[in-house]
Amino acid sequence: MKTLDRAASNALLVRGAPLARVLSDALCRSPNGRDHCGALHGVWSDLRRLGLAAEPARHAAFYADALGAFAQRGAARVLISGCADWGMLETVAQVYRDRCAHLDATVVDRCPTPVLLSAWFAAEIDAPVRTAVGDVIEWGDDDAYDVICTHSLLTYPPADARKRLVANWRRIVRPGGAVVTVSRLTGDAAAAIDDVRARDFADDVVARFERSGGGDATQMRTRAERFAKAQVSHPVGSAADLRALFEGQGFDVIRLDVRHVEGTLRAGRVGGAARTGEYGEVVAVRR
Repeated sequence: MKTLDRAASNALLVRGAPLARVLSDALCRSPNGRDHCGALHGVWSDLRRLGLAAEPARHAAFYADALGAFAQRGAARVLISGCADWGMLETVAQVYRDRCAHLDATVVDRCPTPVLLSAWFAAEIDAPVRTAVGDVIEWGDDDAYDVICTHSLLTYPPADARKRLVANWRRIVRPGGAVVTVSRLTGDAAAAIDDVRARDFADDVVARFERSGGGDATQMRTRAERFAKAQVSHPVGSAADLRALFEGQGFDVIRLDVRHVEGTLRAGRVGGAARTGEYGEVVAVRR
């Protein structure tokens, strides 16, 4: 696998953003009819490049430590269970590369757009990866993986579906295997974003986009407003609630760190953006 420094990673974001827009416009379909999936995938690479995305890199130290421990034990079979683009795969690949550990990665999401973006990224860094399109609440074979990782996925499904998701993770991770993930901690449902707040967010995005020499600012404004209005969130609750979620589905939580993360500009008012808040960093081992 190729090594990526920050400049090389940003260069891939610049090159990958147009691909993400084309794929999302062609392939993203929300199962419930809401404008959500394409609104996220079509602009996510740009938001990451501009520092406005709640991406795995904000928890890089946690992932490096937690995933690194499993990498050193030879836990090669890693499932990235749901993703917005290749950001989680990049994080995993970096950890395993840094430890000279073998990685046998699989990426799955119910939308083909982030799956294809992950495959594109893997080809760029010469990292073999398996990909699949499927609903992670029910997808996968029994005892198939050593480690399952994802980022900020738990706030997407409602509470009942969230329990089914964690129960399915237990089914497809091997006994003694683990889930490594991060989730925002709050008991308050995100308020709907009105036109004024969406425009405020788009102002932040466009200002940074223009300073970066990005390109079509009008199109970026449209995508940013669409992203802001489309975000939905089903709060996980407190750290205790997060622990109970995993323990209730047959995991032992061996690590639960609560980390305060600062947001960027006014992005804190839009779900999915790089908000200020408390986050639970979890390592849960299957009993």
